[in-house]
Amino acid sequence: MGRRGFSLHPGGIDGECVCLRFYPITFKILLSLAPRIVRVMVLHRARNGIHGMAVFLNLLLIAAGSFLTSQAWAFGDLGHRTVGAIADAQLTSETRAAVGSLLPSGESLATVAAWPDEVKRAKKNLGPLAHDAEAQRFNEDFPDNREWHYVDLPLDTTASMEGAVGRRRNDIVQTIKRCIRVIESKTVPHHEMTRAQALRWLVHLLGDLHQPLHLGSGYYWFDAHGQAHLITDPQEAAGKDEDRGGTLLFYTAEDHLHAFWDDRLVSAVAKGRAYREVAQDLLAQGHQQVWDGHGSYHHWVDQWAVESIRLGKSAYERLIFGAGQFDVDHNSLQKITITLPPGYEQDEAQLVEQQLAKAGYRLAAILNAMQFPVAASH
Repeated sequence: MGRRGFSLHPGGIDGECVCLRFYPITFKILLSLAPRIVRVMVLHRARNGIHGMAVFLNLLLIAAGSFLTSQAWAFGDLGHRTVGAIADAQLTSETRAAVGSLLPSGESLATVAAWPDEVKRAKKNLGPLAHDAEAQRFNEDFPDNREWHYVDLPLDTTASMEGAVGRRRNDIVQTIKRCIRVIESKTVPHHEMTRAQALRWLVHLLGDLHQPLHLGSGYYWFDAHGQAHLITDPQEAAGKDEDRGGTLLFYTAEDHLHAFWDDRLVSAVAKGRAYREVAQDLLAQGHQQVWDGHGSYHHWVDQWAVESIRLGKSAYERLIFGAGQFDVDHNSLQKITITLPPGYEQDEAQLVEQQLAKAGYRLAAILNAMQFPVAASH
């Protein structure tokens, strides 16, 4: 369910640039390896000259970033695959056949659930799709796909309406509706994603929709001492600084709240189990009727979005906010320090467990309700 990471663009030797998707764990491990890296670089320069060392450094950082980034995203993938596995088990036979026609042989909703995140990594030349032709073409055709995963709505937003603070034409709610339209289309315009790609995105975004910090975001005013004060009212939030779904809220020097919800809480639910085991456990707990959407399935996503925003507000209510940090011109918010209250992880892990189950059942419900065209192109 990952949303944003940190980017490092250090200047390379002789003007070459090393671009790396960077996470705090990457920095820690690279620091621990620094003495060995320096020794190898010195030896490499002696043998190959400064240009050879530049090439070596680029390859070293890309390799380290690829491996470490995959580790940092592991639990996000676990959550998405859990949602997909729950939905796989709830499809009608008719829907299963329709979905199967859009999936490669041997694949399932669970196994394709992380594809949009892998496409995002591939744009940085990282992950298993780094050299995949389809992923490369997708990023070229849809360069804004990174923004499809979320929307930054104030925490008291009560309706997912056009023109609301934080809304975008390509936000998560609009993209889910777009995916449904594409999947239900018999003929897809050449400039649009394919029906098979739309299915992968729908599976993924239904998971993101149930991670509250992919919908809600904190907006703030700051007093004379730089202390952050949370604003939840949409009208008051207009024009104010926001934390981008918790990615600017740091409870340690390197750990932010969004990753806490994406990864750490899913890890707390999984307790070391694989996604199939987690899904089986949640399926055994059963479906709750209150999770069902009301009215046409085309409007369910709006209902579920408002629910996630409300849950997002509860995720913020017990936080203790510290001072904000801005750039040198004081134009851009960089960070707000926060303190997590006692019992926060245990309490919110219970909520995340329910959200994973909801997302899986709701994904199956919307697929079972959809009108798959007969003999449509993929």
